[in-house]
Amino acid sequence: MSERPAPVGRLLEDLRSLDRAYSTGHHGRWSGRRRAELVDACVRDLAAAAGMPQDVALVALGGYGRGTLAPGSDLDLLILHEGGSTDAVAALAETLLYPLWDAGLRVGHAVRTREVCVEIAAERLDATTAMLDGRFLAGSASGWDAVRSAVLAPVRGDPRAFAQRLVDDRDARRERFGSVSSLLEPELKEGVGGLRDVHALAWVRAAIGGPLEEAGILREAERRSVDGAEEFLTRVRSALHLETGRGSDRLLAEQQPSIAAAMGFADEPGLPAVDGLMRSVFEQARQVEHVTTSVFDRFLRGTSPPAPLDATPEGILRAFASGARDGHVMSAASLDAMSAVSLDADRPWSEPTRSAFLELLRCGPAAVDALETLDRIGLLERYVPAWGPVRCRPQRDPYHRSSVDVHLLATLAGVARLLEDPGDDPSVALAVRAVPDADALRLGALLHDIGKTGQGHHVETGTQVARETLEHAGTSGPTADLALFLVAEHLLLSDTATRRDLDDERLIVDVADRVGDQGRLGSLYLLTIADAEATGPLAWTPWRASLVRELVAKVRHVLERDDVGSGTAERLTARAEEIRAALADEDAEAVERFLLRMPRGYVLTAPIDRVPIHHRLLAPAVGSHEVRTHATEGSRADAYELAVVAADRPGLLSMIAGALSLAGLSILTAQVFTTDDGVAVDLFEIEGVFEPEVGEERWREFRTTLRKAIEGRLSLDRRVREKRRSYPEPPTGVPVRVEVDNEASDFFTVIEVGAPDRLGLLYDITRTFAELRLDVHLAKVATFGGRVVDAFYVRDELGRRVDDPEIVAELGLALRSRIER
Repeated sequence: MSERPAPVGRLLEDLRSLDRAYSTGHHGRWSGRRRAELVDACVRDLAAAAGMPQDVALVALGGYGRGTLAPGSDLDLLILHEGGSTDAVAALAETLLYPLWDAGLRVGHAVRTREVCVEIAAERLDATTAMLDGRFLAGSASGWDAVRSAVLAPVRGDPRAFAQRLVDDRDARRERFGSVSSLLEPELKEGVGGLRDVHALAWVRAAIGGPLEEAGILREAERRSVDGAEEFLTRVRSALHLETGRGSDRLLAEQQPSIAAAMGFADEPGLPAVDGLMRSVFEQARQVEHVTTSVFDRFLRGTSPPAPLDATPEGILRAFASGARDGHVMSAASLDAMSAVSLDADRPWSEPTRSAFLELLRCGPAAVDALETLDRIGLLERYVPAWGPVRCRPQRDPYHRSSVDVHLLATLAGVARLLEDPGDDPSVALAVRAVPDADALRLGALLHDIGKTGQGHHVETGTQVARETLEHAGTSGPTADLALFLVAEHLLLSDTATRRDLDDERLIVDVADRVGDQGRLGSLYLLTIADAEATGPLAWTPWRASLVRELVAKVRHVLERDDVGSGTAERLTARAEEIRAALADEDAEAVERFLLRMPRGYVLTAPIDRVPIHHRLLAPAVGSHEVRTHATEGSRADAYELAVVAADRPGLLSMIAGALSLAGLSILTAQVFTTDDGVAVDLFEIEGVFEPEVGEERWREFRTTLRKAIEGRLSLDRRVREKRRSYPEPPTGVPVRVEVDNEASDFFTVIEVGAPDRLGLLYDITRTFAELRLDVHLAKVATFGGRVVDAFYVRDELGRRVDDPEIVAELGLALRSRIER
């Protein structure tokens, strides 16, 4: 092995000293600049030792060109040459790069002529911005000056076109990486609101050839906030690099506790240290995101001329409402003036203020942009003091993808869109027509999770906070009543639809009693849709949407006629006719026998287009050890619908779940039915755990495993335990929850299990039921990212509810023991 060049040895020692001089959480821009200076000295020494040709320039690009390096950053170098002396250029590259690579440094490089540099910059935005950040290191300074001038010329020739390219790139980054200010696992560099946005402001400055403040598109206060945000985000990114030992910029949940400790965050009442870290990340990134958006808007769209400011609480709100309606961008001067207005947060609203706030909320999705701007300039919390505790607060569950306040605003925007355009779903259009007070619905959307403050259950807390907020805002009467109802019951429809038996007439009547009238039902339905869509894609799948739609229809019928029994009979009759039509090509007597065999729940809920498949599976007599299956594409990408038909027996659902686990298949939803002659018809939505595409070989493996388990020739318990060892550990931070409810149904015990998702979880749960001789009548299995929430309607072997306290206690202990082992 060749001896390491002295400059590289010095660099490595200096970098180690730099890392020792600062604790993990305190590597900010100063240490980043020092790191770049140390690399500069090494690169220049290596270049001098190599004997650079006179017509060659050595240039630092990208972040290195900006003169700052995080611990895991790449060193991007450009070797610029005139096209001759290719052997000498190649020798220079080898002398420069190999020692750095051998030392373990991440070095990116390009060897190009002037013409190629200009050509690539004209084609690619990333090449343009890298060279705008370029910094001369050694060699021919005039050669680099010529290239940078040539790259800069078209940018300055049409700076707005260049800025629009930056905006388009920002939109693409938002689609790919999301927003740093809201995602619970943000990408600190490329995400919108991250460090790339900070760099974009410098590129706009290069395009216009002067300070953004002088151009009137950046406020001085905004510049200071971006400077502070850049320092903080740089420290977090550097800590992440040092903690992980690599240059990854996505701050994953499992890394956040150690980063929080390294940066000195400590637990506070209602705010753990890790949430304090993420709240600060969100706050700083939000400043960057808002400022960058404002700068681009002002530069590309212009600003409305500063109007005389009505420096009253209602005047400010009306100005924002006017801008939202007309699509105007607030001038920097207007925002400065507004942020300087003194608003007493403790003073109740006047009637004009309340009216102006509702006027703003009526501006549709544009109102959300206005509220975000009010938040950025520090006014929203003064209008709504309850906003402070939820602002930038992380949500530690697998459902939500954003912070509490971002989720509230997204829900408000979703409600606004539904009110403006209910789409093609007749149930949504009917709900929109039923809404008695759209202002109350908007307020309910804005406040529905206002109780997520880290203190107590968020629904009860939120209802009290919402009541105080509405009283502070002078909102009373029917508007306040409906808004408070929406906050208190915003989980009612989604939780009931996904966790309870919708064929239970008593359940439907109970929900109808809680809702009260058609107006409340319509408002709650719209809020449920908007809330779920704002939560994330896992919260509003086609399956969940259909369950909520079914529940709403049944509750609406009760409220219309106050007669659930006749309604169910009518639905059964109507559905039977639909099934007969779907089976029109089959023998009529066989169809009637099929209808008589199938349980009422199946007739009411089975997808009509799947009924012919189920009919064919059931048509021949099912042998005692026979397994029949049919798989087809599911309701979403990479998911499959699976029907399993077999002779029913104790523990069959457990056997099916175990066989699916062994075949590498994860259960997303499950419905179980039993015909009147003892044949199980179990319907699942599944996906491949590692390989999304499931071929016939895996289906055959599943059927063979299930058949062997039914015949008693295979130990599923041992096989699942062995299989689980090769799979990732389940997500941390998801508690195991077991609730046994004997009040939800007259005939069954409802057992609800919440737990971290892992291979074989449903098998473990249903095996426990089988061991305790409990029969599963209905299973509602729901997977939300890393968490599962399953509900089971069970009876004992004599067909009774499980109401013996000793058995209930044993059931809870057995489930916890099996899940947590």
